[in-house]
Amino acid sequence: MKLKIITATVLAMLIAAPASAGPLSNAWHRQQVKIGKGIVNGKLTPGEAIGLELRAAAIRGQARVLSATGGGLNPMERAYLASQLAAARGAIYYHKHN
Repeated sequence: MKLKIITATVLAMLIAAPASAGPLSNAWHRQQVKIGKGIVNGKLTPGEAIGLELRAAAIRGQARVLSATGGGLNPMERAYLASQLAAARGAIYYHKHN
């Protein structure tokens, strides 16, 4: 039952395109696609997918806070978020292949 709910949730997120275009939005969308594919093909367990989703949500929360405090994201903040997303991509790869 939990797997069906998680799969349906992930697929719903995959269908919804990112609201704003840009490198960070595209990266978040690509990560959602990777997590969704991992669940569908069985390479990610539901627990791993939840952990990866929570990590992605935390990064999105950081982006919201950073953009709200300074009137947008400056280049340093973008670089920081990009490094966080790169680390999250590494975690997705690790969980899919181990």
